[in-house]
Amino acid sequence: KSSIEFVGEKTHAISTDWVPGMGLMELVFDKTTYALSIATADEGFIVRRLGVEAHVKVCTPAQAELHTRLPVKQKPDTSKLIMSPMPGLVVSVAVVVGQEVKTGEAVCVVEAMKMQNIIRAEADGVVKTVTAAPGAAVAADEVLVELA
Repeated sequence: KSSIEFVGEKTHAISTDWVPGMGLMELVFDKTTYALSIATADEGFIVRRLGVEAHVKVCTPAQAELHTRLPVKQKPDTSKLIMSPMPGLVVSVAVVVGQEVKTGEAVCVVEAMKMQNIIRAEADGVVKTVTAAPGAAVAADEVLVELA
């Protein structure tokens, strides 16, 4: 059993029997018991409770100081990419380079687990590239069509 105290405006008593590798944690915080789901993540853990998820980094004070100096990693802009939502086989492609597409228009069909899924454009645009080909195996999040 371990315990930790946070000192700031108020001191809180925290205790738990949790050890790394256990998927569930019973945590006592100021005499109130909470059940948490814990998963390993880069540099720390993902803690979940009642549908709320928190990414907790575990690092030394020196590492924490370095983290404050790192630039925030920006997510790539995928708004012009039409990607496969799941692994599967491309059954058909309904667009060609230069073709105008409207939001909701079918661009290709991907078969996964014997079900055909129509992949639709999520925005209006003009087809810039088509990387999908009938019969090709695709991975989840693989780009099928790029819009200009």
